[in-house]
Order: sequence, then structure tokens, then C-alpha cells
Amino acid sequence: MKRISPIWFMLCAFLAAAVAAPAQTTPPVQAAPSDSGVPSDATTQQAVSSDLFVRMCRVNANLKSYKADLHVDTAMHTFPYISPALDGNVYFKQPDSLAVVFAVVPVLASQFKKLYAHIEPPASWSALYAFEILGDDGHLTTFRLVPRKHGRVAYLDVGVDDATATIRAYRWSYEDGGYIAFDQTFTTIDGNYLVNAQSGHVELSSYKADVTSTLSHYQLNVPIDDAVFGQTN
Repeated sequence: MKRISPIWFMLCAFLAAAVAAPAQTTPPVQAAPSDSGVPSDATTQQAVSSDLFVRMCRVNANLKSYKADLHVDTAMHTFPYISPALDGNVYFKQPDSLAVVFAVVPVLASQFKKLYAHIEPPASWSALYAFEILGDDGHLTTFRLVPRKHGRVAYLDVGVDDATATIRAYRWSYEDGGYIAFDQTFTTIDGNYLVNAQSGHVELSSYKADVTSTLSHYQLNVPIDDAVFGQTN
């Protein structure tokens, strides 16, 4: 599935779960960063080899697909200063196909489609990012990802729960100083960790907003036509 850079912001459901395991008791030893400030191949390999990252790559091993109801509320702090609410469905299919289809489409829905914030599953990170572990506070480990292909995004910080290996927070930092950040919480269904709520903030030069979303009524391992991931409203 084609990756979409989050120029605006739309909270979405990810495949974000893992087998529960004890938290790491000691932070991994990290290689020194390169002089350029970009994580080196050595730091990337150390992060990939960490126990936490290995568990992250085992997210919902038996989850092949899902469909969920999505509700999104947005409070825009720049023109046109409106607060649209959107309802629709989130679809996921292994390995990384993810889509939102809105049930009722207001004028701005086409813009929200373009703002679909999506990050690839951890197993794909090393091909797309140089990354490292910034630290572990005993509960949450922070990874810093720098795109291997230069663009508007300078880096992405990802907060991962040590106990469950689920991703709890994201922050995209842009070259121009802007950022997009959000936190998410989970519910457990049939042993799978699934996002049930997200809240975030967009602070870009052309767009500022607060966004909250809820996900519910998950249907797991259901047939999903590949055509869904090419739909446009």
C-alpha cells in the first residue's frame, strides 16, 4: 500500500499490538550516533536486536485483518476555524494495507483522505529509516526514526510500552519546525491489542488543529476485498 505523508493530520487505527512480556530492566547499550546526527547503521542494528523491538515485530501474530468503526472530531485553529466530525470505517489487512472510508463525506473529507497518518510496521523500519533507541524510563522506550529518503519530515519519535510492546505515542517533527503528535490507548480482543482511542495535535505553518478519535465494533479476521484500499470518497 502506498505510504502517505501526513501533511495535515488524521488519526487512524494501526496494527499495534504484541505479546505481553516483562519490561526491560536495563536499557540496551547504544552505539555512538554518527557525526551527522543521523542514527548510524550500528545504532539501527542494535535497536533491531533489542528484546523490545523483537517483540514489537510479533504484533498480533494471528491477526490477519480487521474492520472497525471510526469517529473523528477535529477542532481547527486556523482558517476556516471549523470543527468537523467524521464517521467511517477503518480497514486493515496483512501485511500493511490500511484504509479509511467515510460513511458521510463533507467538503473537507477529500483533504482528510490525504492526511491519513500512517507509519509502516516495525518489521519494515530498517528499510525506510535509520533509527536508534533514545532512552527507556522504565515504562516507555523512545525510538527515533530518521527517513532514509530526505523529505519534509526531519524525524519521527515513537514511544513504545515496555510491558506490552505496543506503540503508545508518535511525534513527527518537520524540517520547518512544525510537528504532529498524538497518543493512543488500547483495548484487548481475543488476545489482540487494538487501538480504541487517540488524541493529538497538529502544529504546522498552514494548519493547526486538535484531533480526537475513537474506534469500536472491531470485526477480526474478516474477508476484506483489496479494492477497499483503493477507494476514494
